[in-house]
Amino acid sequence: MKFSAGVLALAGAAIAAPSQEKCARDLPTTKIAGVEVVNTKIVQDAHELVKAFIPLQPYLYNHVVRTWLLGAAALNNNATLKAEVDLEVHAVGSLLHDLGWDQRDNTPYNTHAYRFEVESGAAAINWVKAHPDGKHWDAQRLERMYDGISLQTIIGVSDFKNIDTQWIVKSIGFEFPQPRSPLIPTKYYDSVQGNFTNSTLFRGTNDTFTRFAVKDPATTYNTFLDVFGQEYVPGYNEVGARLFDLIQGGIQLELSQYPNVPFTPLPPVKQ
Repeated sequence: MKFSAGVLALAGAAIAAPSQEKCARDLPTTKIAGVEVVNTKIVQDAHELVKAFIPLQPYLYNHVVRTWLLGAAALNNNATLKAEVDLEVHAVGSLLHDLGWDQRDNTPYNTHAYRFEVESGAAAINWVKAHPDGKHWDAQRLERMYDGISLQTIIGVSDFKNIDTQWIVKSIGFEFPQPRSPLIPTKYYDSVQGNFTNSTLFRGTNDTFTRFAVKDPATTYNTFLDVFGQEYVPGYNEVGARLFDLIQGGIQLELSQYPNVPFTPLPPVKQ
């Protein structure tokens, strides 16, 4: 999930060349909530996969489907841009972008070793590789999908990546209820949110992020998730694991090793 729509300003511009693996043939399509979407077997199966979240985390299922549909609605509204995006990579990447949120005890999508964006990206790659149609996905397509998933919360980095990575991230940004993007006609916002409710999006997100801080605290250190641990989890303490702590420790080591080497700070920043 992405927390800023700031990068959406680049949504109308394709700043990188399209993937060499884009399918030359016309892809089959269908309509969901009034939005035309690609309907290949691997996309169908990715959609079926995330339906497993409905019993425990219905907000998660609705979130990833809205991400896909709103992104598709924006692309449908710009034929030139749509022609440059690998629609299958966009669909699968959007649907699988939060696999690492899975809170089932037996989840196959989270090893509890990395932050959720990395877990989600790795799980998506593994799923595609295991799919019968994964043979049509070369390393470049997999990398573009992984980057779109793993960079979803790191604001600004994807703006200068390839167009497929950009559009997975942008589609996650469209998902937030307000402000609505002018790139998407109002009727599609209404139909998507009407069919896949966002009524518990923020409460579900808050609960999930807090659970990360409880279950896998080390994966939240030095990320935007640390504040959920600080605010909600008794005993949560990342002191010693922060980049700040590394720098402070380095200063002390440096002073002991080079006691006679002076350092003059730059003039104070004018405020």
